[in-house]
Amino acid sequence: MKTEKFQTILVSASILGLAIMFGCAAFQDAIVPCYISPDALDYADANATTFLPWTTLFDARRIDRFMDFRHLWIQAEDNLQYNFLKGLNAFHIRGSEELKTILFSPTGPIGLAFPALAGGALGTYLFSKPKDKRKIAELEKENKK
Repeated sequence: MKTEKFQTILVSASILGLAIMFGCAAFQDAIVPCYISPDALDYADANATTFLPWTTLFDARRIDRFMDFRHLWIQAEDNLQYNFLKGLNAFHIRGSEELKTILFSPTGPIGLAFPALAGGALGTYLFSKPKDKRKIAELEKENKK
């Protein structure tokens, strides 16, 4: 009977000891103090402590998760903005390249206008007008006087 009672007490004490050991292990992070940078708190946009007046290892790991989440969120927003602006810029570049192709092609306005302007300038240089002949004649008369 003593052995049964002793075995019962031993088993109960072992179970209680294991419960205390594992229970304390679960609260180790919540008890151990840990410094958290104010910059990290600002970046994470979270409270420093949860239930103790000092910052603990549990709080530091919680802030670390908040920082990871915020970083991913900022990265996702930045990727959205980058992709939108990159696509918008590519759209405008494509439009400008099409306009350049239209303007400077041989059948475009500049491709047609440049030879016409060059021909017109050459024609005005080579061929004089009747008014010009009169002006030249008047200038020659004045120079002879």
